[in-house]
Amino acid sequence: MTNWEGGMGLDIPSPLAWAQRHFGAVKLRDRRRTRRAVQIAARMMGNPAASLPTQMRTASALKAAYRLLAQKDASYQALLTPHWEQTRQAARQEPQVLLIQDTTQLDYTHHPTTEGLGPVGDGHGRGLHLHTALAVVPAPRQVLGIAYQEPFLRQPAPAGQDSKSRRRRPRESQVWTRAVRAIGPPPAGGQWMHVGDAYADIYEFMVACRQEKCHFLIRVAQDRRIQDETCARLFALIAALPAQGTGTLDLPARAPRTKRIIEVSASKKRPARQAQVQISFGATTILPPAGSSFAEPLPVWVVRVWELDPPPEVPEPVDWRLLTSLPITTLDAAWELTPWYKCRWLAEDYHQCLKTGCSIEKRQLQEGERLIRLLGFLAPVAVRLLQLRELARLAPERLATEALPRDLVHLVATLAEVPPATLTVARFWRAVAGLGGYLGRRRDGPPGWKTLWRGWLYVQTLLEGVHLASRLPP
Repeated sequence: MTNWEGGMGLDIPSPLAWAQRHFGAVKLRDRRRTRRAVQIAARMMGNPAASLPTQMRTASALKAAYRLLAQKDASYQALLTPHWEQTRQAARQEPQVLLIQDTTQLDYTHHPTTEGLGPVGDGHGRGLHLHTALAVVPAPRQVLGIAYQEPFLRQPAPAGQDSKSRRRRPRESQVWTRAVRAIGPPPAGGQWMHVGDAYADIYEFMVACRQEKCHFLIRVAQDRRIQDETCARLFALIAALPAQGTGTLDLPARAPRTKRIIEVSASKKRPARQAQVQISFGATTILPPAGSSFAEPLPVWVVRVWELDPPPEVPEPVDWRLLTSLPITTLDAAWELTPWYKCRWLAEDYHQCLKTGCSIEKRQLQEGERLIRLLGFLAPVAVRLLQLRELARLAPERLATEALPRDLVHLVATLAEVPPATLTVARFWRAVAGLGGYLGRRRDGPPGWKTLWRGWLYVQTLLEGVHLASRLPP
């Protein structure tokens, strides 16, 4: 397979080169284990959705993989630390980075023999939860990698606790704050913004962002007390803000919110559409929660984006009530937050890459700890799947011959039956996605990571065959 780097972020290393980059520096107390980790990661990258026996190919390689997954030294943190450090270092080179946080569940209810798991869903299922902070450059949009990630088991709340006791005990929501602390502050002159949905509406999380010299952008969930001349509560202030502009919001095709719990078929996905929206914004100060240890109020800015006359078939019209620490003093600054908040969906897409593209929930290991170690291998693989989709949208009008390897361009052009000299980057990736099942109908939108990855694996297999054939005797 090819190993090359092009300009403008077009970087697609071979599976082995990729594995060496992300796992070559893992510290497992034995260099042989590090070499084995690189080999395992490379084979996983070559076929992410396959089972371990299929990925490892031979009985000896499979046995070595199982042996490494049983080693306590090959911990989840040890496996992922080099990737985290590389992601944070890449973020330090950018003037502006979004740190998109989201939590999902990994359901292993259908594997009842796996030990060491906790409750998921309604409490009757078994599995674990995974919190991810994805580092993203907003423009042009690029996924840098995972800045922090934490798997955890849900712990049932003790019965009969009062509110004071509840605040003192460790809480699941504190994972948001731990992510902020682990990632730390941006470099001098850089701007890092933690982005989250309504689950991020946590006072401790917002304070941690400011203490680490980061900003936050979250969706409002709680009607907080505020320090304001006109209103005593946040919801009332937001409702009173007058519209200050109108515009069009492009909404991609999305699955309904239940997708966090169950898989949603393509037929139930909400189609891509354009929403006509209004926007308002204003400043206020939110007060610490009653009974909390926080003494200082927190200055914030509120931005509301809501839909005008939504179509009757739309089940959930747009109504975003956003809270940010970034000063919003102009209409342009308020509008700029909307594409940043839309980037939040990348974290959900990443978790789908992990579940569907890497089949993490189909893995059958006897212990939860071994599943978590396996996650340490597959988490960066899922990032690569998502990066491929974003990569396909960079520099679309550039000639493919200027950005991609010559043999790769000629192979795809031959398959697409077009002259290589006329093939643009956009047409190149559409052709690759077509080989993975992308139909390119008007309602389909741009290629997604699933069809791109299937097509890419097919192209790489063909290209490897071409190279092998060139070395055969006549």
